[in-house]
Amino acid sequence: MSLEKTVTDLLGSDGVSTSYLERIAYSHDLAPIPHNIARLFNSLPDIIVKPQSLEEVAGVMKLANRLKVPVTPRGSATWGYGGAVPTMGGILLDLRGLNKIVSFDETKGLLTVQSGAVWKDIMDFLEKTSWELPVYPSSAPSSTVGGFAATGGLGYGSLEHGSLVENVASIAAILPTGEKLVVGPNSDWVTLRQLFGSEGTLCVFGELTLRLVPRKPSAAPFLAYFHQLSSAVEVANDLVRRTRPFSLILRAFGFLRAREGALLSPEDAESGAIIFGYYAGTPEEVEESLSSFARMVTDRGGSLRPREEAEFEWSERFYPLRIKKLGPTVLTSDVLVPSNRLIEMIQYAWQLGCDASVDVEIENIWISPDQVLFFPLFLSDERRTFRYLSHSAITKKLIDRAIAMGGRSYGYGVWNSFHFAASEPTRRKEFAKLKTLLDPNGVLNPGKTLTAKTRLGLPLPKVLYSGFLETLWRLGGWF
Repeated sequence: MSLEKTVTDLLGSDGVSTSYLERIAYSHDLAPIPHNIARLFNSLPDIIVKPQSLEEVAGVMKLANRLKVPVTPRGSATWGYGGAVPTMGGILLDLRGLNKIVSFDETKGLLTVQSGAVWKDIMDFLEKTSWELPVYPSSAPSSTVGGFAATGGLGYGSLEHGSLVENVASIAAILPTGEKLVVGPNSDWVTLRQLFGSEGTLCVFGELTLRLVPRKPSAAPFLAYFHQLSSAVEVANDLVRRTRPFSLILRAFGFLRAREGALLSPEDAESGAIIFGYYAGTPEEVEESLSSFARMVTDRGGSLRPREEAEFEWSERFYPLRIKKLGPTVLTSDVLVPSNRLIEMIQYAWQLGCDASVDVEIENIWISPDQVLFFPLFLSDERRTFRYLSHSAITKKLIDRAIAMGGRSYGYGVWNSFHFAASEPTRRKEFAKLKTLLDPNGVLNPGKTLTAKTRLGLPLPKVLYSGFLETLWRLGGWF
């Protein structure tokens, strides 16, 4: 019996597709991959399945485990590292049908949702209640709860409330073998922290029970402009220590003055920056925080912006990729860096942009007083294949520099898997053991996170990857 017939018997014809055009649509994510590189991997799924329940997910995983067929779980594919793209064909598990709000305990502030639920829909649902989300991603209008859980769970709100895993009471997950597992804070065999950030390789998230926070009686956004990057960073670092915003973002504009030579200081670039964010609390707390912010901005030569401008900027926080219209392609590499070395990291990113003759915008989200999620956007053009490939070396260089600073890559997927050992050596060892334990047949999202594997199942050597990118980078000026 064919795989299509077997899966159709399990899910029904509406839940299965082998359409070539649809399979093509599922063979990539947010980041475009040049055709010559994509040929190393079999990113075209053999079949797409669209389960509508946890039982159907479990059935698909049991079948795949028995037949040893690769399964790639996928939400909205807003992550650009290849985590939701097949590397060896097989089954593409589209989880967006699991989009229901299962239950809401308004007394305790517990909300249980399926993994395919979109964050913005949850936020809209909670608008009518006295509760709100403690943390959510910058891609909330389209990204799913399961995708955010699988890829790190750091975003807006993390500065005040921590990561997503710190705000989850329990999950129902489907293991690679098809076994359903409920994991809570007291689970000892497999823990929440081991599964969160596992990039769809250790489990399929089915349901998550979120711990909500009470809606504060008062809230206000804030915004300031700075002509000098260094002043903006100083204010931001002081702000997170003297006050505690719900979220704080610094956006730096590296539209470079010079196209040749070294950038000796942040002021060698057109280094304007803005700080914006959001306070919530009692009216007195919010007013006191806003007054502190205003004093810091004035003392360092910034320009405090009116409330209506702050409200607009906060409402636009979900669209950092709007710069893409100037591209037409954006290259990025999210890394975590110490906040006291942020200026150094921004200057390094600007130097890379200068060397590659591309403009740069950098989004920085404070996730704690000591750590920043660094999100640079380099304008490139995928239509110029070799030039675009030479620019791809920027992502490797940024991760290498972040690790040298005591930071790490925010995620791995296919393209950053080579950095896992250097970035988080202890976690990688534990991760590898857990992968062997939970997925003995290696069927769940193979060929990524731990090791990038080609369509033949062979590991892509790190030395080859590094040497290839470095060579292209040095030749970039010729393309």
